[in-house]
Amino acid sequence: MSYKVVFVGAQANEQTPNVAVYSLDPLGRVKEKIAVASEGKLDLSRVEAAVIALAPDVANMVDLDPENLVTLRLADQLPVWKQTGAIEIPSQWWRGWLPFTICLSGTANRCFPFFDGLAGLRPIALGLQFLRFPEVCEPLCNAVVEVWEYTTCCWPLLIPYVPPLIDNLAAFLNANPIMFPAPPSPDPGPLDLNLVRNVDAAFAAGKVSNAFVPSATLATHLATLRSLSPQDAVTYIETYPILWPFWCTGSSALLGQTSVNPDGTFSFCYRFFPLFRFNCRNSYFYKIKQLVNGVWTYIYDGSAAQQYFSADEAANLYTLIGQTCFQPPALGNDYIAFQAIGNTNTNELNSNWLGVNASGVDLTQTGNTQLAPLTQDAGLVVGSGAPWATTLNLLLNYDPSLQSASPSPYYYRFSIVQADSSGGPMSGATLIPLLTPISWQYIDLSTTPPSTPSQPLGPVTVNGNQGLFQIPYFGGSNPSWLGNQFHQYLDTTTLANIIPGGPGAGNGQYLLIVEIFDETGNRLVPTDAPSPLSTDTKGTFHYLRLITSTTNAYVQHNSLTHALWVDNRRVMGAFDYFMNSSGVQTCQFYHDSSDRPFYVGFQAYHAVMCDLSPSPVPSASFMSSFDLSWQEGLNGTSGWLAQGEDTNWTNGCTVGVANAYSTASPPSPASAFTVPSVTFGEMLGSETACSFALTLAVYPKHTNGYTTLSQFEYITTAAVALSDAPPTPPCPPILADKTDSKMS
Repeated sequence: MSYKVVFVGAQANEQTPNVAVYSLDPLGRVKEKIAVASEGKLDLSRVEAAVIALAPDVANMVDLDPENLVTLRLADQLPVWKQTGAIEIPSQWWRGWLPFTICLSGTANRCFPFFDGLAGLRPIALGLQFLRFPEVCEPLCNAVVEVWEYTTCCWPLLIPYVPPLIDNLAAFLNANPIMFPAPPSPDPGPLDLNLVRNVDAAFAAGKVSNAFVPSATLATHLATLRSLSPQDAVTYIETYPILWPFWCTGSSALLGQTSVNPDGTFSFCYRFFPLFRFNCRNSYFYKIKQLVNGVWTYIYDGSAAQQYFSADEAANLYTLIGQTCFQPPALGNDYIAFQAIGNTNTNELNSNWLGVNASGVDLTQTGNTQLAPLTQDAGLVVGSGAPWATTLNLLLNYDPSLQSASPSPYYYRFSIVQADSSGGPMSGATLIPLLTPISWQYIDLSTTPPSTPSQPLGPVTVNGNQGLFQIPYFGGSNPSWLGNQFHQYLDTTTLANIIPGGPGAGNGQYLLIVEIFDETGNRLVPTDAPSPLSTDTKGTFHYLRLITSTTNAYVQHNSLTHALWVDNRRVMGAFDYFMNSSGVQTCQFYHDSSDRPFYVGFQAYHAVMCDLSPSPVPSASFMSSFDLSWQEGLNGTSGWLAQGEDTNWTNGCTVGVANAYSTASPPSPASAFTVPSVTFGEMLGSETACSFALTLAVYPKHTNGYTTLSQFEYITTAAVALSDAPPTPPCPPILADKTDSKMS
């Protein structure tokens, strides 16, 4: 027999829940669903259970809150229901059954690190380098996000519980310094030896993960909590779900999963039955998985990352592994452009110094392989003045609709040649096509299991033209190309430098040239090219040069040419001498009163400032900065002796040195020391004698388009002993006779 379901107290147009009948086991636990209301009625004709439960209809019975079960003995209720023809449910029952709809959203991206391997995380954990991931991340494709609910039912957070929570958080960060590095500061100071040991111990213990991008969020929360009053700290902790696991333990449950959209976004909505339990809170974490060789593989785990979010907080998830899809930015219609070197867009390459005219035409390129006379820093990174080094990843950008154009661009070619100061190829230099074999991977969903095969793009020789590569168009029926794939790779260390007595291979200014060909190997030139060769064919495309992040210019020539300055020489540094007011000691043990100065002579430079003409010399050194620090004994105090930026601290050459410092020898004992960098007392502190380690670190500007290349830095250490008590026996003073050292 069917009975009408009546929700007592329901107002007009008020939402009411869908009701189901459940059978129970002898312990009163839900056993199975035996009836569901349909069109406002419950059919109980097939219900045989003696005891039933009324509750909201849920897809998964584990989602039922036992507090929402209304347990009834069927024999007691049936006479009433038969008399009225209705099952009346009081409002205090059914209103508690109504679920809330909660919608969660976020983004899922893979970030391409600036370093090779997980060991590159070490300088980040030490605060020496910071990853600005939003600049180098791409949306994950063909990925699934699992949505997990994390419930913590903690005791009330009172002021006495705050210090233990802070201690728990500090201990966790101390044990996992690579997973959660401290945020870098503008002046981190000399390295904390305790932090160095913790970072190295974390590597040894395997506490290094690529399942998520290192985040400084926890370290920032710890610093904030330590600065707050206890009462404010209570409010702060209650506000941030990421801190709740350090307050008390909780339980997690999988809510469901959703696909990642092509732009990397995802969303998930579910119906939530509120838990009216004292001091319980819900937060969310996420896991991401992809098909890898046909197997679902987790590439991100939010619980391992300690990344918990509230329901109204966008979850921006970053991993260091996983597959991304090829999605270059749209630049307009019928265009071909040199988009980027690594992750650096070419508008940041100093190759557009004359800008664009009122008609949108580029003014820097004046011929097919000719630029206007090179400016002093042509080919460097704009702003930083960094040179390019090691292997560069070269990325093109082209309108996918060109695939159906007539004639259609089918092949591309990169070539390179050494440049002279006039902006053209250097006399005697050879134009060399880049011949590194290129294959692109794509996702093939037609296989079982899905696979990621590769398709070779080249090089091939067609119609006598060497070094051609097939253009990998995207969209439509084309393969679903994976992301972070490039059209060519340039090993800058192999580039010849033909200047006699110049800086040698891998150093100098070059022209990087892009050309386009049709399927039969004929070179295609832009529709607005003024003077194509007799062997060229007019195409229907335009070459573009990126001028700014929002402005592009038409290049009306038969090829697209950019300037590129490469340098593969590391920066250098050296200690020349130590000295006190008595001069330089042979045994490097110095005694002086606590108020007297201690001096260090050193060099820090890059050889480019010493290159002889006609080699180019930049406006500022390729040395980014240097610092000279001291460390007392083992785990003692530390400090700075000197710091500087991109001015060379050396007189190793006299030609082309910008703002070089004095070439004077170390001062004699009779000289007046009016501006000492540090005194014996400042270094010794409460000690009367101690040994010191002095570290000179010289940092480069060199980049591969992702980051500053740490392999070009130079770090050297020296030892010295100081005392403000009479030495026994004294070391004989020796006055240095050097002409190539500096004082700080």
